[in-house]
Amino acid sequence: MATANEEEVLEGFLCPICKADLKSASQLTSHFESLHQEEQDVLKSLKDIFGKAKKIILNTDDSDLKETFDRALKLNTREYYYPLEEQTVGVSRSSTDYFKAVRSSRLERYAIETNKLLIRLDKLVCNMPSDPNHRKQYEQEIVPWLDGSSVKLCPNCAKAFNLTRRKHHCRLCGSILCHDCSVFLDLNIAKSIVDPSRPQTSQAEEVNEKNGMRLCEHCYNLIELRKQVQENRNAKTILVTAYDQMRSLMDQAKPAVAMYEKMCQSLFDGETTYNLSDINAIRGRIGKLAEGIDLLSKQIVAFPAEPGTRQAKLQNSIRQAASHYIKEELLSLRKLPTEAQIEEVRRQRYERAQRQIQRERMRNERERRDEGAEPSGSWVDNTSQDDDNPLLEQMNIIRGYIKEARKELRFEEVEILETNLKELKKEYHLQKLSNKS
Repeated sequence: MATANEEEVLEGFLCPICKADLKSASQLTSHFESLHQEEQDVLKSLKDIFGKAKKIILNTDDSDLKETFDRALKLNTREYYYPLEEQTVGVSRSSTDYFKAVRSSRLERYAIETNKLLIRLDKLVCNMPSDPNHRKQYEQEIVPWLDGSSVKLCPNCAKAFNLTRRKHHCRLCGSILCHDCSVFLDLNIAKSIVDPSRPQTSQAEEVNEKNGMRLCEHCYNLIELRKQVQENRNAKTILVTAYDQMRSLMDQAKPAVAMYEKMCQSLFDGETTYNLSDINAIRGRIGKLAEGIDLLSKQIVAFPAEPGTRQAKLQNSIRQAASHYIKEELLSLRKLPTEAQIEEVRRQRYERAQRQIQRERMRNERERRDEGAEPSGSWVDNTSQDDDNPLLEQMNIIRGYIKEARKELRFEEVEILETNLKELKKEYHLQKLSNKS
């Protein structure tokens, strides 16, 4: 390194006698001819140097220059041929341990810094006052702010603070920054970061001091990185999403199959709660669920995986289990009775009911004769009063509800309404018998 006592290095077209810079070769030659005529040897050497340089630049045909250029060209384009010999491996050194050490220390530093910010963020958002004045005081109590009396420039953009560019503080680290360098974190997102179990709401269109928290860019990046880690941890892959959808369809199919069996048994017993069209509707619903389960299981098994790996075996097992479930639970349903069979069972049930009613009437007749009551021919005909009976109105309303429930395939509701309708019919029949007596 040059010292202060050494002479200054000059560059340019310098006169070797007076050290003047003449800016060009022609001016230097003229200067030497006019002021230093006695130095003819130096003048001649200067002209020779300028002449050779000019010939090189203009690519003249001078044989010496051509030979020089050819020699330089051959030197630059010379091909080196190495003998085909096996070279022994030299000394090697692994840097993996050094890399792991550097990475671990850096990750540990980021983790510690991020955890500190999360602890401060938790304290800030949990008991934050709604009043802006109290909120500012509360934020200063949680995170001490740096004294900005000696800070003249924004540390981020290096712009001077003035009346229009005021000083602000980061709510997590307390550093000073201007408004343009501030980043606002939505309070709802901050609460979801602190408490992952909290349902996350949509971010506001414009985040400001009222609905957000002022942060510096460094703290915001660390919090945003933490948020991305949480989202990636809770995110579901395509394979898991397809499996969840398939399990949801299976959960829907289980009560549908149970209802189908119950409706079939009701028809075989001759009950009028359900009809054949209701059972066909729920059977079609079960068929659509089976198609959805089969399609999703095919998508799962077709998901790319290395043959022989645990993932490939798991996908094949899911497909086999889905096929077995469809075959054993959804396709092996009980065969429906025909219309003729249903009519025959209902006719037999109706005849049994009529015989039971006839026996009840005969028993009541005997009891009245034994008690000396009026004969049955003296009963009063109250058919004119049936039109105003509230039970009939209630039965008509329930029939309308049953019709709507059948249309929307809500057969559990149909069963409840049919039971209520039977109770009303029974009550109406007893009322009618009491009026006749």
